[in-house]
Amino acid sequence: MSAEWINIQIMECEDVVGRAVTVFRQSDGTHQRYVLGNGRKVEANADGTFVIPDSATELRVMGI
Repeated sequence: MSAEWINIQIMECEDVVGRAVTVFRQSDGTHQRYVLGNGRKVEANADGTFVIPDSATELRVMGI
């Protein structure tokens, strides 16, 4: 059975060269995750930034 993820927060972020990237905080009612618009997972850091795991690209939140 596949989970139905619902967007609960949308954050406009910027990478180190200034490109805009949207990160979605999603929930299936039990779990939460952070993903890009294409569904690729990102990891949240303790300082409020995000990182794309395979590329080590850091994203900073510009607006919620």
